[in-house]
Amino acid sequence: MMGRLQGRVTMVTGAGQGIGEAIARRFAGEGAVVIGIDRNVETLKAVCAALPEAVAWPIDVTDHQAMERCFSQTVERFGGIDVLVNNAAISYYVPVVDTTLAQWHETLAVNLEAYFLAAQLAARRMIERGCGRIINVASTQAIACEPLVGAYAASKGGVLALTRSLGVELAPYNILVNAVVPGCIHTPMSVINGIDETQTELFKEWYAGRRKIPLGRPGEPHEVAGVVLFLASDDCQYMTGQMLVVDGGLTITF
Repeated sequence: MMGRLQGRVTMVTGAGQGIGEAIARRFAGEGAVVIGIDRNVETLKAVCAALPEAVAWPIDVTDHQAMERCFSQTVERFGGIDVLVNNAAISYYVPVVDTTLAQWHETLAVNLEAYFLAAQLAARRMIERGCGRIINVASTQAIACEPLVGAYAASKGGVLALTRSLGVELAPYNILVNAVVPGCIHTPMSVINGIDETQTELFKEWYAGRRKIPLGRPGEPHEVAGVVLFLASDDCQYMTGQMLVVDGGLTITF
């Protein structure tokens, strides 16, 4: 039985852990060729080694020249790029009055500028072929904010705006651009200062016990990966510039 992404060339940034790893594994399970990009060499190589057909590119998404080489060599080897998933991200948990300009710049460089660059590199190849999918991973912080993550929230808000703009601009080339908006997902990013936020008493009491998250639990990376798979597959045909919120109902409650 053919997979939903059989033979398609897919590029996933931040593929070494968390949501990116789950996406890479789900894509591979559906027959895709996976090009994994992550700055953590060990975790990325471990993920890609476990997949049927995958190439590990241990580079930093803010290294523009390295990203250009990655895209060019991918096209040379596989003939094109069918799907790009922009997922790599960082966050600082710092009061706005203490956030440094360096932290602001780094956050936007990884979470927004690198998304633009990768989308640009992918779009150039996809336009030539007359089709493609670009999927940006944003965050509920872009639509319902907590304190201490001003740079992160701003970057993810930018991702949603970029998604809409690219959706309009690339539609004539049959390139669909959409965003996935995860809420509280149990990943390494949910560990802050050595504490897993999903295991704290506050989370158990308020978010789970009192159902601030209506489903009463954090999400798992594979649950986001399933939504990304839909956007990358032929099941998604008439949808672009949109966001799909995967948050267990977090942002629909008071």
